[in-house]
Amino acid sequence: MESLLRDLRYGARMIRKTPGTSLVAVLALSFGIGLTTLMFSIIYGALIRGLPFDEPQEIVLIDRTNLQQGRNSIGVSIHDFEDWQVAQRTFDEMAVFSTSAVNLSDEDGSPERLDGALMTPSAFRATGVQPLLGRIHTDEEEQPDGARVMLVGWGVWQQRFGAAPDIIGRTVRVNGEATTIIGVMPRGFGFPNAHNAWLPLREDADRIQRGEGRWLRAFGRLRDGTTVAQAQADLEQVAARIARDHPALNESVGVRVRPFTESTIGSEERTVLWTMFGAVIFVLLIACANVANLLLARALIRSKEVGVRTALGASRLNVAMQFLTESFALALAGLATGTVLAWFGVRMFNNAIAGTRPPFWIDIRIDAAPLLVAFGATMLATLASGAIPALRAARANTQEILKDESRGSSSLRMGRLSRALVMAEMALSVGLLAGAGLMIRSVVQLHTIDMGFDASRVYTTRLQLPATQYADAEARQRFVDQLELRLTGVQGIESAAIGTALPGMSWGETSFALEGEAYMEDRDLPVAVNTLVTPDYFTSLGVDVLSGRAFTAQDRMGALPVAVVTRAFERRFFDNTSAVGRRIRLGGRDSEAPWLTIVGVAPDMFAAGLDDTDHSAIYRPMAQSNANNFAIVARTRGSAEALAPAIRAAVSAIDPDLPLYSEGSLDRVLERQYWFYGVFGALFIAFGAAALFLASVGLYGVMAFSVSQRRREMGVRMAMGANAHDLLGLVLRQGMTQTAVGLVLGTAFALGVSRLLAAILFQVEPRDPAVFAAIVVVLVATATLACWIPARRAARVDPLEALRSE
Repeated sequence: MESLLRDLRYGARMIRKTPGTSLVAVLALSFGIGLTTLMFSIIYGALIRGLPFDEPQEIVLIDRTNLQQGRNSIGVSIHDFEDWQVAQRTFDEMAVFSTSAVNLSDEDGSPERLDGALMTPSAFRATGVQPLLGRIHTDEEEQPDGARVMLVGWGVWQQRFGAAPDIIGRTVRVNGEATTIIGVMPRGFGFPNAHNAWLPLREDADRIQRGEGRWLRAFGRLRDGTTVAQAQADLEQVAARIARDHPALNESVGVRVRPFTESTIGSEERTVLWTMFGAVIFVLLIACANVANLLLARALIRSKEVGVRTALGASRLNVAMQFLTESFALALAGLATGTVLAWFGVRMFNNAIAGTRPPFWIDIRIDAAPLLVAFGATMLATLASGAIPALRAARANTQEILKDESRGSSSLRMGRLSRALVMAEMALSVGLLAGAGLMIRSVVQLHTIDMGFDASRVYTTRLQLPATQYADAEARQRFVDQLELRLTGVQGIESAAIGTALPGMSWGETSFALEGEAYMEDRDLPVAVNTLVTPDYFTSLGVDVLSGRAFTAQDRMGALPVAVVTRAFERRFFDNTSAVGRRIRLGGRDSEAPWLTIVGVAPDMFAAGLDDTDHSAIYRPMAQSNANNFAIVARTRGSAEALAPAIRAAVSAIDPDLPLYSEGSLDRVLERQYWFYGVFGALFIAFGAAALFLASVGLYGVMAFSVSQRRREMGVRMAMGANAHDLLGLVLRQGMTQTAVGLVLGTAFALGVSRLLAAILFQVEPRDPAVFAAIVVVLVATATLACWIPARRAARVDPLEALRSE
């Protein structure tokens, strides 16, 4: 221990003697360790930490599947679930839930929309979490005619009810019905996703026919010692028996058991996160290569010292440990500053995703596991950056060093190894810059996309009509008619409409048949996006129908069923001939839906989301159908955000219990929808920028040191007739050769990185030639600059001074 402390003190003195070199080394390691810790914190909080319950690995999601139809996740009916529950042998507890918005109102405040979950009492028992106040609902309250009760989340209790201690027993209105609050769940509980209100499910299998009722999500807690594979085999047997007993409803239907957290973060997202973690490991390796080169240079300068210490009796192990402890001291400084960098990064990341309502179990912070990884990264940095200089110093020929008067020709000289490290840095940088470039292009594409209208002048908000108050289509249409009338009277609105979906948002697809076409199977039917709108929908977005007409007030129940399709739909299904007058029918081959006559063709407006490349869509009059969840679309004369209070007042005048949500200008709403491009794009840009900086500094350091060690050679060359241009070219060729090899090797690496990122690229090809060309230009320019400065210094060498100094 005393020897180690002595080496550490000596290493610290050496670091202070060369503050510039040491600062560069610490900065490089700070980037490597800090970014590695940041990315692991994100992965640990999102993928590894898991549910904040006792034995979280025992809680699994249970899906039905139909592999013949390519469906990996299908909801379960209450009848199938009860059959599972009776026959299974591997679960301590099984439960089902369904998610639904909850409109909460009372006498003390404005209505509020909560994210609600309808759950059986067994769902709470499966999680093992008890209410902070009150109780969960009972089996009697679970019945369709049971008392109306609810539990609220800790945040709702704090913010809406002021943490009132008498909250239990208070009566509020939930979806228009008087409901009693019976419990408050603990802080941080948001099961199953990011929910803050829980109501009884009220699904009774005895009161409905098999196959009817809502589709539910099932989960359970495994018995102690039971694996996911065993539960899978158990339920597969049960599912096979159900399929035999009820072939009409369950033919080819299987089951899949998986960890609960996979319900939110799928395989593509996991691949991207691990890819990004791999990327920061490469940043760390680049930093280590940088520091290794710096320590190699320092070892060369200290070659006389190494020789003297060895001659005085120091063992090779002593010499190696001296260099390793110096590397460790640098790595510890990098750990300290890198941890601070990671802390700020985690804070910024959490702020960026706060508005997206991430699952409650995603908990990203710097705690024991990320700090352990940070320390591991520090030890890796110590070995990766210090081992090579230590071994080179320990193996040096003492006699050669002591006899050599010029330092530059000793056995410690920098050569192929340093150049190989620089080329490795360049290669890794190309891969990281490829990822950064592709993400930059994605973000640019997202922000410059042409919607076909000015989205900043379109105000939008959503609302949902509760079935208890708006039980039939007539009641819902009356609300829509009243709301349209009130919106037209709001000052500042040019035009207002209502639709079930918005441009740039993902809508549901519907199968349909073209009149005159024959289809052998339902799977042969074409599909297109389908939405309901009121007559002024296109006007409110600021677009005109291209041919035919838009909907009118006469397109109501009892009139001719009509539709408007997009230009892409017309091109795709009618071979660019006019779609006006043609007919389509929604549903399968046996559908009894009426034939819809196409009366107009509208522009393509990203009906299936901003990454939609097809644009085929069907619009139908809202007055000829039935909807309870829709969006208000208002075209404004001024600021879209300024209309919010007036639109809330218009809705409240019709129904004071209806809350609005997802409010804002359409461009802001879309920005929230596609937040991940900006967040993960910024991370990869940071990785690429760090890699470029480190690689260029590494190349500059090696070239500058090489020139300083070859001053005598430069002097001899000039004395023999070489001019400044010759020396300039000599140094540049050396540096650019390393850059060229790094570019070639890095391109293969970059292609692999780009394929892994394909899932989160926005309208950008993984092998985008523009991105790869830009990388070559940036790296060559950076490398040229890094080589030019030392090359200029070499070209200005005075031959007499160089020869005399040696």
